[in-house]
Order: sequence, then structure tokens, then C-alpha cells
Amino acid sequence: MRLDQEQIRKIGQKQIVETIRLRLPHVVSLFAYNISKTDMSVYSLLHQNTAETGNLWMTLRVADHPLWLKNAQQVSIDMGSPADLIRLPTAISKVFSCDMKAKNCYQMTNSELAVLELLDNCQQNGLVWAVRLPEEIFTAFKKQPLDLQKDFMQAEVFLTNRNNVNALLLPFTNPCFQAQLAKLYGRNLLFSQFSRHHLLKLLPTNQWIQPMLEKEQKLLDWRQQITRDYGEDFYQRCQQALQI
Repeated sequence: MRLDQEQIRKIGQKQIVETIRLRLPHVVSLFAYNISKTDMSVYSLLHQNTAETGNLWMTLRVADHPLWLKNAQQVSIDMGSPADLIRLPTAISKVFSCDMKAKNCYQMTNSELAVLELLDNCQQNGLVWAVRLPEEIFTAFKKQPLDLQKDFMQAEVFLTNRNNVNALLLPFTNPCFQAQLAKLYGRNLLFSQFSRHHLLKLLPTNQWIQPMLEKEQKLLDWRQQITRDYGEDFYQRCQQALQI
């Protein structure tokens, strides 16, 4: 029986996940992963815990096309198109020939965890954060790079209704918060959805965020942390939006 493209994609993604599991060092675990519904991409959240560093994380992207985000904090393996799965085991082993303390690994700070809590709180109320991209980047639809340190930081930021932009489009100007969004997006803790008005919605990657927050267990009061980091006015505007 001849396989269709969707079946081929699912089989390929399953093979990618199993290859990652088999090639990880024994001290590193596949903590969570998510797969694309349109191409061969598999995003994996890897975890290591040591007495010296505590929780150490890495985002591993395996795909059949280049990463469109510049300055993203993740390790990306481009298998080419059509995907070459034969060389994948060697490519993954090469990634871990270096220590997990490399620059592409990260530890979650209280400030970052507080933003994740805020994002989760927003989505439970049907709200997500979004940035308005320049027309040339938006219309290129991932064929033109998005620089998280330049393009993203120059974009307008909004809190909006997840399903209806016209229902709420509340602008925010807070460079520190915007920088945190860029960092979390670059780690795949947020994934993107193109919307109207040149908006790129940033949706929490729930299968990563929820277990990560449980694993960290070190933030006592995320609301207080948000207020401390971004100001009382920022927090109150968020709360008012959540009550609309």
C-alpha cells in the first residue's frame, strides 16, 4: 500500500523522536516534545539535573528546513529536504559531544518562570500575547528571517483575544517584558501563529510549560515577581484585561 505524505511525515517524526531517545547521554532526558503538523519538524525539550547547576534545559530542533528565527536559544539540526534520517544519529551524537553547559543550554530564572505563569494565566482566560511584524517579514511567512534581538524588539506588542483580534488588542510598551518574550519564543516555550493585522500570536507550548513549572518549584509568588520586574501599572493593566 502506498503511503501518503501525512503518513510519511508521522513515521519520520516517530523515527526522529526514537533516535533522540537512543542518542541522549544517560544523564540527559527527553523531558517533552512537540511535532509539526505540516512538515517533518520535531522540537524536543531536554533536561539534566546536577548538584552543581540544578535544572539545566536545552531545546533541540530537528527539521527538514532551516530555522527562520535568528538569535534563538536552541540547537537546530537541518536534515535537508527530502529529510535525511540516516545521518541523524551521528548529528545528534555530535550535539552532545560537548557538555550540556554550552551556550545553547539554559537555566530558568524566577523572572522567566513568572512570565510563563503570566502567559499560562492569560491563556486560561482566552488571551495571548502578539507582536506586529513588519510587512516584508509577515508576508514572507517564515521565508525571511526574524531576528529576535532586532526585528522582534522593534515590533509593537499587544495582549489580544486568542480567537478574535477585534475583541481585544491592548498595546503594551515594556522593553524588559518584550525581551523576555523574545527569549522564551527562541527556546520554543512559545510557538507562533500568523493572524490578521500582521500579528504574530505567541501561544504557550503547554506540553512543555506545565511540567517545567512543576519541575522548577522555586517561584513563591509570580504576581509579585511580575510587579517587581515590570511595574505595578503593567501588572494592573494585565489584570484588567483578564477581567474583561
